[in-house]
Order: sequence, then C-alpha cells, then structure tokens
Amino acid sequence: MFKSKIFNRVLLAGSFIVTVFIIAKLSGVLQYAFVPQAGNEPTIKKGSVVFMSNILPYDKFTMLAYNQRNKDYHEGVYVQRLIGVENDKVWIKDGNVYVNGVLIDQFNVKHPYKIDRGYANDLIFKGADEHEIFQLNENYFIAQLSDKELNDNFFHERFIDTSPSPDIDKVYHHKDWNADNFGPVVVPGGKLFLLGDNRNSSLDSRYLGFIDENDVVGRIFYPKN
Repeated sequence: MFKSKIFNRVLLAGSFIVTVFIIAKLSGVLQYAFVPQAGNEPTIKKGSVVFMSNILPYDKFTMLAYNQRNKDYHEGVYVQRLIGVENDKVWIKDGNVYVNGVLIDQFNVKHPYKIDRGYANDLIFKGADEHEIFQLNENYFIAQLSDKELNDNFFHERFIDTSPSPDIDKVYHHKDWNADNFGPVVVPGGKLFLLGDNRNSSLDSRYLGFIDENDVVGRIFYPKN
C-alpha cells in the first residue's frame, strides 16, 4: 500500500511535469530547435539544439529565432543575431559591421581567411570539415575562422570578397554590394536586421531582406550568446 502511494505520487508528478512542458512548448514559452547549418558558428555549433522563449525580452546583439518568409529561399525557422532595429544604420565595410557608425564586432564571430596548405591540413587534422575549406589555387585555401582559432604558426590573412552579389542586388538594388561590403541601410519601422555569426556562411538579412518584428519566434537563451 505504501509503495503504491509513492508510485502514484511519482506518476502524478511526472504527468504534471510533462503536461507543463507540452503547454509551455505549445504557447512558445519554452521551445527548442535543431540547428543543421553552421551559419552561427562558433556561438551555435552545427548540429546542436537551441532553446528559446517568446516571453523573454530581447535586445540588440542577442540571438533570435524567426520565421523566414522570403519565397526565394527555404522557408522555416532561422536563427541569427539581431544587429539593427528601427532607424538603425547598418553598414558592412571590408567585412566589419558598423551600427550607427560604431564597430560592433565584439563577438566571437567567424570571418573568411586565406590560409596556406599547411594550415588547411592542420585544421582537418584537428577535426575541421574538409568540405568547408575551399581551395583558392594550388597553394592557398579559404576557411572560416574566429579570432580564437587563428594559429600564428601558419600563414593567414583576412579574405575580403570583392565580387558583386546578384542575390543581394535582387533585394536591395545595389549591383556593387556583397557580403563584405554592404550598405549602409536604415532599418525601416517594424523591421529588424539580423546576421549570422559565421559571417560569410550565413543566409541572413543581407540576402533575405529586413525581417518583420511579428515574425520573431523567440529569444535564444541556450546556448549563451
């Protein structure tokens, strides 16, 4: 009889927890999502799970999840860092991001680097995906690296893309803009501008356009960002 009472209490408590979790998820208070791409590395690793909530206030430079509605790209829930809100001026010059004239790349973001063969081999040996290291010519490669990943034992230098982007031109109507040299643009009312931390491997507001505030699903609270 005593064991039966304990079992019933445990079962009841377990049912309550499961019920609360289901309600939380359905209401958006607590949600989770699988991240299949590397567009926010190193902050959010490819293949990781993120947790978010629609009741947490969000500020600039926090990670948000939103419904992507640009018909030219795969629709779904995207995750990126909020860079600009209404009336903010966003400008990307030589890969560096400025908001209202202030350099804001204080985060551990990734940028493309030109590296030599030895560096490329070292990265692959340490577990880097060889499909994400692109051969530039016989001796050099392009890899997306954060400041913490730079190795002074090998040659490396920032690689700045100079090729115009037709995809960006299609959205913003500026033929000479690309991922590394973009803007300035002023964020319209009711809109947001978001970028991935893996700056040149992210499908974000440079290609999708401004994001409607009403399309925000929630703020990412794990992993810490």
